[in-house]
Amino acid sequence: MIEKTEFGKKVNRRPLIVSLLLSLIFGGLGLIISPSAALSLFLGIFFLLIFVYYPRNLQKLFGHWQLELHGVSYYKLLTYRDRLKMIFFPDRIDYQFISFSQVKDCYILEDNKKYDLQNILTIKPAKQSFFPWLRKPFYLVLELHKGHISLDLSWNQRHDPKNTLYRVSNVLKIITEKIN
Repeated sequence: MIEKTEFGKKVNRRPLIVSLLLSLIFGGLGLIISPSAALSLFLGIFFLLIFVYYPRNLQKLFGHWQLELHGVSYYKLLTYRDRLKMIFFPDRIDYQFISFSQVKDCYILEDNKKYDLQNILTIKPAKQSFFPWLRKPFYLVLELHKGHISLDLSWNQRHDPKNTLYRVSNVLKIITEKIN
């Protein structure tokens, strides 16, 4: 078995950099009006991006998860504080871990249709949008003894459509073997 298989985009410093650049641009435009308008625009845009936009969309933008030898790890994004920590300190990320013993079932959910190991190769995934908030649902769903977890596959489908289905079928096969 492969040591680790990764999906999704890892978090980086992009939210901070983009927020700072957009704030500087709008703040610079505010200088046309007055220095206080420039400062207000800079701070307003910066705080909206850092404290509203990115925490709300972090899972779609950076939905990294990985299959490991004994289970699945994914970003811990349970609380607003977890999301802010990920934005400000992308090098110190907390992961949630689910061992295979906690998993009852697994399947792919694509556009509200379920696919398991037997029919996964019949999927015709929709082309994914460049904009993360417009991407069509494409998840690996892990049914746990207590609830379920949906792990996003849309980023991989957008950036590597030819290999994603093959990699997902391998992951499904590994998880199915481990839980049965």
